[in-house]
Amino acid sequence: GYSGPDGSDCQACVAGTWKAVNGSLSCTLCASGKYSSETGEIAESTCTDCPATTYSGDGSELLTNCTCNRGYTGEDGAECSECIAGTWKAVNGSSSCILCASGKYSTEPAEMSEAACVDCPA
Repeated sequence: GYSGPDGSDCQACVAGTWKAVNGSLSCTLCASGKYSSETGEIAESTCTDCPATTYSGDGSELLTNCTCNRGYTGEDGAECSECIAGTWKAVNGSSSCILCASGKYSTEPAEMSEAACVDCPA
């Protein structure tokens, strides 16, 4: 849970990292899709999974770093809801799903592209 140059004061691994061995090796980042808010952690198991349908980058320090996947919407750090049929969302984050343009529709939930919206039948 600590790192630093040999012969110098060691520093606790920062939040979002861990280190299980003694020595001057660097702390290891929590993997993507996980986070850890504590310092000085000594095991990878201290990196907690983000809620379902969310994602975080390597070394995330906070639950709120877990943001909704594309095709899903909701609060950062919470399980997200899929975009309903007739909507889509192409970016990660807490932004709202976007309605298909006038004259277009989609039938599947959790769409990630405007291309999922097709012309209404004539």
